[in-house]
Amino acid sequence: MAKKAVRKRTSAAGEEGGDKDSSALDRIANLLAIIATRDMDKDDAALKLDAIGFSPTEVASLLDVGTNYVQVARFRKRNAGRKASKKRG
Repeated sequence: MAKKAVRKRTSAAGEEGGDKDSSALDRIANLLAIIATRDMDKDDAALKLDAIGFSPTEVASLLDVGTNYVQVARFRKRNAGRKASKKRG
């Protein structure tokens, strides 16, 4: 069987100005994230932004922390329930 040639489709916006649109949308998303987490503790803000769908790298740049900070905040949240159940038993 002969292999079919695969064409890469790009939209007209993607060819001419897609980078400008995506960078503008990224800026808007970042501003909204900063506004949403303005009065929060950094741990809570990191968890909220992570839950929204920001990557750890994006969260770190928004909150001025390292990417490891976001992962540690996730770890603390995940293990908070385990610690409480061990004390009861």
